[in-house]
Amino acid sequence: MEEGERSRVWVNRLRGVLKSLNSEVKRVTGKEPVEVIAMEEVGTKKIDYKRPVGHKEMRLPTGVQVRYIYARGEYEGGDKRRVTDPIWSIGVFDVERAVVTMDQPVLYYLDRCLGGPKRSFVREELQVVPEDMESPPDFVLQ
Repeated sequence: MEEGERSRVWVNRLRGVLKSLNSEVKRVTGKEPVEVIAMEEVGTKKIDYKRPVGHKEMRLPTGVQVRYIYARGEYEGGDKRRVTDPIWSIGVFDVERAVVTMDQPVLYYLDRCLGGPKRSFVREELQVVPEDMESPPDFVLQ
């Protein structure tokens, strides 16, 4: 291929890639995307949790201090996680509210006034910070 020429290989492969993606059964619906596109309403399969959920789940009280697990690239602002990136949030946040839905895990929202994230968390994504724990000095965190 000469310099400045464009490769058109992807054009030939694109149809096969799309067919493969659209014929793969999705876990949430239990159907192929090709089937779902034609439907007016899509139901989801009921998920069986291996722990108590909803009203039976033990809840964290509001105001308890927690650290949350970072999403991929959340700390560094990129799309990839590096080995040196922290796994848990550096800051400590208060649980502002908990949303309980029947047969779903409890969703926790952290206090955004203190710079907490806008997304919700399930219990496994939060780490309770003991009240008697002291934070390291600021120069260590910077």
